[in-house]
Order: sequence, then structure tokens, then C-alpha cells
Amino acid sequence: MDYLAAERERGITINSAAITFGWQGHRINLIDTPGHVDFTMEVERAVRVLDGAVTILDGVAGVEAQTETVWNQANRHEIPRIAFVNKMDRVGAAFGRTIREMWKKLRTRPLVVQLPIIHEDGQRGFAGLIDLVSFESVQWDPALEDGSVMIRKPLDEAVVGQELLHEAVKARTALVEALADLDDAIVEAFLEDADGDHMRVQPDAIRAALRRVTLANKAVPVLCGASFKNLGVQPLLNAIVDYLPSPLDRPSALVTYSNGKTALVPLNDSRLCALAFKVVHDAKRGPLVFVKVYSGKINTRMTLFNTTTKGKERVNKLLQMYAKDVEEIPSIGAGNIGVIVGLKDTRTGDTLVQSNDTNAIKQGLQLGNIDIPSPAFFAAVEPVSVSEEAAVQNALNSLVREDPSLNVWTDEESGQMLVSGMGELHLEIVKDRLINDFKVKIDMGKMRISYRETCQSEADVNAEYDREVMGKRARAACRIEVSPIHEALDTESERAILEEGWISNAGNYTRAQIALAEDNAGSLSESTEAKSHLRPEEIHEAVNNGLMAGLARGAILGFPITKLKVSVSDLKTFGQDTTLGAISACVSNGVFDAVKSAHPCLLEPMMEVYTEVNENHIGNVVSNLSGTRRGHVIGLESSLDDKDVEEEKTLETAEVYAPKDSLLVNSDVDGYKPKQVIKAYVPLSSMLGYSSALRSLTGGSGSFSMRVTGYGEMSKDREKAVLSEIKGY
Repeated sequence: MDYLAAERERGITINSAAITFGWQGHRINLIDTPGHVDFTMEVERAVRVLDGAVTILDGVAGVEAQTETVWNQANRHEIPRIAFVNKMDRVGAAFGRTIREMWKKLRTRPLVVQLPIIHEDGQRGFAGLIDLVSFESVQWDPALEDGSVMIRKPLDEAVVGQELLHEAVKARTALVEALADLDDAIVEAFLEDADGDHMRVQPDAIRAALRRVTLANKAVPVLCGASFKNLGVQPLLNAIVDYLPSPLDRPSALVTYSNGKTALVPLNDSRLCALAFKVVHDAKRGPLVFVKVYSGKINTRMTLFNTTTKGKERVNKLLQMYAKDVEEIPSIGAGNIGVIVGLKDTRTGDTLVQSNDTNAIKQGLQLGNIDIPSPAFFAAVEPVSVSEEAAVQNALNSLVREDPSLNVWTDEESGQMLVSGMGELHLEIVKDRLINDFKVKIDMGKMRISYRETCQSEADVNAEYDREVMGKRARAACRIEVSPIHEALDTESERAILEEGWISNAGNYTRAQIALAEDNAGSLSESTEAKSHLRPEEIHEAVNNGLMAGLARGAILGFPITKLKVSVSDLKTFGQDTTLGAISACVSNGVFDAVKSAHPCLLEPMMEVYTEVNENHIGNVVSNLSGTRRGHVIGLESSLDDKDVEEEKTLETAEVYAPKDSLLVNSDVDGYKPKQVIKAYVPLSSMLGYSSALRSLTGGSGSFSMRVTGYGEMSKDREKAVLSEIKGY
């Protein structure tokens, strides 16, 4: 289902892809989602509309880092799940270890419903599986390499070793016992119908119990196979039908009205209610909007109303997706997923109703929004020529509409167009798609840091402006005082400063004490010419404009100034020679001179970083943060909240069956503990490349988030390095 060139080149899923197919008289809508941490947004919006999920686990690697992230996303939406342990044909696959990792790391209760049959005659190989529900051996015709023919035999007739048969009896007993702990109906079947014999419990009774505990999110059935060879896929599809919910089994959709009230919309409601959960740009068809219909029906040529944007939309065509291939369909019914062609302004998370549904429109009916994660990395995007600007802007707008975790804006300080994303790979994919899919010519620079400047001491400057501009003389004079703010002010201190007449602006405090003094005149009243020439409010505005201009560019590299108190006083005017422009220029130049004489220095953005790692990696990560990355570690805490701790205790007392395998290393799994969160303040410039470095330090198990918390001083050596980097000498 990976159809993008970038996906096939890298061997990973980047965009979630949808396909619809039938199996045993049922219709299945399948969405394949990415596993890489940079594409968490794709998983988030897919999970939002799913009824059930299949978690694919690597039999060799076990439960990986991103598996935990995706699992937590599914937990948040209370999605029933089954698990499929894949790659059982590879050397090193360990089914039992993976089961135990699910129990320990994912904090869930796995129910083993299949056992792998492994050949160990000199070369390991996946030969088939044992279905513990029907107690049968399932193998595939060795003459056919595509795994299309499945051979089922009762276990007592199949050719399996005594050791494996004994393990199967043990596993079936454990499955029935585990279900009895979770479901009352299976206890009745066990005692009355099977006379207390685990082997005589009917398969239908076990399937029904498995379905009930799965829908209630009490446990997760676990299957195994080798999907590359099509081994175990048919039983997996059977399990999807048997254990995962249909739309009828899921709770009704919760909607919110503009007055704050909520209501449930049942699936059989005739009024249309649909959620747009994904937008894809198609060069030929235009925007393709993926929707999940929660009630009612969408027909071709229907007029819809978007309750999020408050606008009408026209449905041109309805499509059924098969990855990149499509099939035109007449309608999309309740509980189904489809694609609408022709919607111009609909974006991810928008709610759609029928245009004649006046109640829904008036009350502002809204389905729950899709959570959009905050971007962490930024890069500049530049068209190679002026003629490419419009094409680049349109391409970026299309990408942002496709992927809401992307942000595009223009930096007022540098004039550069900036794009922000979830990680370095995310931005690399953006660049590839702009060049290869949208055919625009761009250059993407590396991430540049927007530093700030401040002063280390106080200064007092008498500034005078006297120039001839377009044949006219312009004169003004004033006094500028600057002083640094060394520590962040608390609420009371800030209130006291504001009461003294100071104005807060971008981390600075400014004050204009204007008592006009006319040159060679005792007071302003002696100069009627000055009175009529400039009004006091105009003068105040000119002074403030000068202050803002002076603070916008520092004396070292021209970065904005912050953490400074600036006062303007003793403004002198010179009759007709004093203009508003002269006053602004005088104040601006005075601020620059005062800052230059007050020992200016550079400040760098400081990030509040939360790094989540396993306990055995704490030392390496803390050392990296406090050493190489010049950070200051604040504290350490557990990633579990109180509710999770209670669940952890419950799981610890539960009996979980996991078959033994030769590669199961008990110490690796039994010693698992909840992750620890390291809180630190780190300069943003040091966080470049941290995503890749953290993966290396933690074996891929670590994750982090960060936000700007302010600006901090840098050392003299670091300041010299920045000056050299930016100036080039």
C-alpha cells in the first residue's frame, strides 16, 4: 500500500493509505498508518475514525519505541485491538518474548490464540501454527509459494512433536482460564457444557468470549505469521471479523453544539454527520477529502455544509480508494469511509452536514477535533527565482492542507519563508515532495536560530539628530537611559513597574517622559510656533516609534533586543526644523548608541525539554544533555500517572501465559520498568540533530518534546562561534 516514490525509496510508510475489500461476507475498510515518530499526525487522524485496530509487531525486534506511542494513541481513543506478531519466518524471531514485552511495556493483557510451529532441524523456519481456539494445526501447501492454500487438521491427527502438543494443551488451558477471569459467560460454558474440561470448551464459546473481552478493551488476542510469504494472513482476517467491532458495536458519535451542550448521534440517524479526517492533493482530480460517515448518507452531487468553516461545499464525485487506485461510487453510507472530490475549503477535522439540515447548522454541530501535535523543527524555504514564488506558495499551501502538523509562515525579521514540522525526516520528505511531486524549484536551508541581544550594564546617552533631508534641515535632541533586566519579573514586580508608567513590549519595558524644552526658549509657551507645529499626541507616537525601531535591531548582529528598560527624557525641539521623522530617528539612534555603550551581548532561545527514556539509559541521556548540549537538568520523574500506577499493579498480579522460546531472555523483559522523564533547559541551537542522537543513545526507545521558555545568556566562546558563523569571518 506504500505508493509514494519516497516511501518505496526508504522502505517506510509516510502517508496513511486506505483500501476497501470484502472477506467472508463482510466489508473491511483498512487504513495502513506509518510507524515513524515524525509522522505521528498520520496515526492520530486515522485512529480518530477507526472502529478497531491490528497492531503489527516485529517477531525479531519485539515491542519497539514507536509501538508504545501508537498504542497510547489507541488507548486515548479506546480502540479495541488485536495483535499480529509478524516475521516469524526470520532467524531470531521470538514469539514468547514478544508476548511478555506486550504485557510489561504496553501494560496490556495479551491472550495467546495461536502458537507458531517452528522447524529446528538445523535451520529455523516457520512451518505453520496451532489454532488454540479450534485446537487445530494450520499449515500451508508447500508446493504453492504464495500461501494461498491453507490445510487445517485436528491437532491429534496432525504431525507435531509431543513437546509442542504438550505446550498447546498448556496454552489452551491458559486461554480458557484467562477468559474466565475476564468474562462470566465463558465460566458457565466451562462448568456446564464442558464439565470443567478446558479441552472440551466449544470453539464458538471461546470466540464469543474473546470478542466480548476485546470490545471491552479488557485484553488483546495475539496471532502470529509471516505476512511477506502470506502465511497467517487468512487467520488474521478471520480474527478481524470474529473479534473486532463493526460500526454498530462502537459507541455513538459524540457531538458538541456551539452553546457547549453535547449529544450522541446514533448510526441509524437519517441526518448526515461526517468528519473529514484527511486531505490529499491529486494533480489531476484536485483535493481528495477522506471522510468517515457517522450517520446518514453522502450522495453524488449533494450540497454539504461545513460547520467548521461555515460554508457550503458541492460534492462532484465520490470515490472508493485502493491505495493510489480509485473506483467511483454513488454514495457513502453510515459507518463507512470514502473520498469526496470537489470540496474546496474543507480541511482535516472539519464536520460536514447536509446543507438543508437547519438545526445542525444553527446549533453549530461539531464532531470532536483531531489533535494536531506541535512542530519541533524549522527550516527556510526559498524559491530559486522570483518567477517560482507563486508556484512554491501554492505547493506549500497544498502540503499544509494535506498535513496539519506542517506550519508555513514568513519571518518578519529575515523575510524568509519558514516551514516547521515534526522532525528532520519530516522536513526532508517535504522537500522531496515539493521538488518531485509538485515540480517546483526550491532551496531548503538548514535550521537557523533567531538570537536576541541585550546589555550587561547601564548607560546614559544624550542623543542629537541634525541632518538635511531633501533640502530641509531636520533636528531633534533627547536623553536615553538603558538598564538591563537580569531576572524575570514576578507578577507583583511587573505590576509595580507598569504603575510607574513603564510599557511592556516584547520582553522590554519602555517609558517616555516628555517635558518639551524649546532650544533658546524658556518654556514651550514662549514658542507659539512649536505649539501649532506638532501636537503632543503626535510627538508621543513619534517617540514610541523611535523606541520600537531602536529595539528592533541590536548593536552586535542586528537581532532584536530584549530584557531591557529604556527611558526617553529631555526631548528638545527646534521650531520648524523639528519633524516627527526627526524625533523618531533621534530616539532610535540614541537607543542604538546607548546599547552599544552598555556592553551588549547575545542571547539564545532556551527550550524546556522533556525526554522520556528507559531507566537503563538515564545516565547516557543526562550526560549528553548537560555536557554536549550545554543544558541544565532540572529533575527526573516517572512517566506513569496515578491511574497508570494502579493499572500497573493490577497487571503485575495477573497471570499471563507466554510460550517459551530459545531466544527469550527473561532479564530483558522482567526487568522492565516504566519510563523516566528528564526535564531540562537546553539552548535551541544545541537541539539540532537531537532526534537522531536520542535514537542512537536509547536504541530507538527514547522520545522528547520541547517548547520555547525564554532567552538565556551564552558564554563568550559560544558568542564568538556564533559571530564567526553568521559573519563568515
